[in-house]
This record gives sequence, C-alpha cells and structure tokens, in this order.
Amino acid sequence: MIKPATRTTLYEEVAKQILNVVKRGEWKPGEKIPGEVELSKSFQVSRNCMREALKALELSGIIKSKPGRGTFLREDALRNIGKLELLWVLREDNSLEELMEIRISIESHLTYLAAEHATKEDIEKLKKSLEKVKDSVESKSYSMDIGIEFHMLISEISNNRILIKFLNSIRDELLVQRGALIFEHLSEEELLREFEEHEKIFEYIKNHQPQKAREAMYKHLNNALEILKRESDKEDNDNE
Repeated sequence: MIKPATRTTLYEEVAKQILNVVKRGEWKPGEKIPGEVELSKSFQVSRNCMREALKALELSGIIKSKPGRGTFLREDALRNIGKLELLWVLREDNSLEELMEIRISIESHLTYLAAEHATKEDIEKLKKSLEKVKDSVESKSYSMDIGIEFHMLISEISNNRILIKFLNSIRDELLVQRGALIFEHLSEEELLREFEEHEKIFEYIKNHQPQKAREAMYKHLNNALEILKRESDKEDNDNE
C-alpha cells in the first residue's frame, strides 16, 4: 500500500516514498508507472507537488517519460537510487566542515593512488592543468573552475571509480553550498600558496611518491578548510 505523504509541501518526501515503492519491487524495471493524476491521489498531494517529485526522479535516472506513451521505470533504476539517496544524505543537516573532512580523507587517498598509477600521458595532462593554475594566479584571474580541474584530473588518474563518484557527490554539494566563498576571498598570498601547494602535489605524483603526495594533498585541503571556516564565520557575523 502507498501511504499518504506526511509533508505535502516537500516534493522530496513524495520522491522518497516513490523510491520505497520501487525498492519493495511494486514497480518492475521497464514497467509503465501510474500517471501524475493517479499518483497525486494515491499520495494525497497536489499535482504540482507530484510533478516536481517526478521531475526530480527523472533527472536522477529513476524514471523516463516517453511522449505519448507515459512514464516508465528505467531498467537501471535500482542502481541510480543509490546515487540519489547519497545526495539526500549529504544534504541532511551536514555541516560544511563535516563534508570537507570527508573530502579530505577520500581525496588524499585518491592522490596516493594517482601517484602510484600515473602514466606519462596522465602527468602531461596534469602539467597542463598546473600551468593554467600558474597563469591564472599570475594574471589574478584564478577561478573555482581552474582549481577544480586540477583536482578532478588527480581523481581520474587514481582509477578508483567508486571513490571518484563518492568524492564528486561531496564536492558538488560543497560547491552548491559555499563554492565561491573560498575562491572569492583569497588574498594574493593565499593565491600564491594555492599554486605552490598544487605544484608540490604535482611533483610528488610525477615522481611516483604516493605517501608524500597524500600528505601534500591533506595539507592543501586542510588549508582550504581553514579558509572556509574563516569566511563562514565572517558571513555569520555579518548576518547578525
């Protein structure tokens, strides 16, 4: 039985209940699901609320709308449910500091793996990304995208797909919440340190020194965490 949603103003609650229906096996992969009107009545919510819930599920790869035919449960729905639930967990009262601490732990290990696995081609790509960092710091045009590119390349070199996906979810959530907060308030000294830290990480990866690479990334991300704390405190004080 489908229970009425208890919080009809939040489409996430409806989406979560729909996921439970899928996990219980009441809808089968590839099967056509009830329409928006029928689902609205079953969950006792407005059609607008149900529409938002279905839109979220479609964007997350759980269902697929086929014009003129209806909406179907995707064949890979169960696999994609895990990704969606992870994002919800990350958004449930987690502090930025906690998310950053998880990122530090995972990304430091991925850097260790990158130093072990890096090929000549990988190192060349990373070198080009580092040159972008250097040029942008010198021209005072350093941006969030340039910094993230360097970090994402390191993750890719690690070849651990599961940790990469988990890290990307955390990184995305950090960027959604306070991504620009760090980059917009870096002093010239901090920008220079940003490049120097990237350069050290690159050298350790290039020379296949995994332990030193991990330690350098750990230090680099902890410095970013301290800046995040500082700017968050400033923002909180300004809002008081």
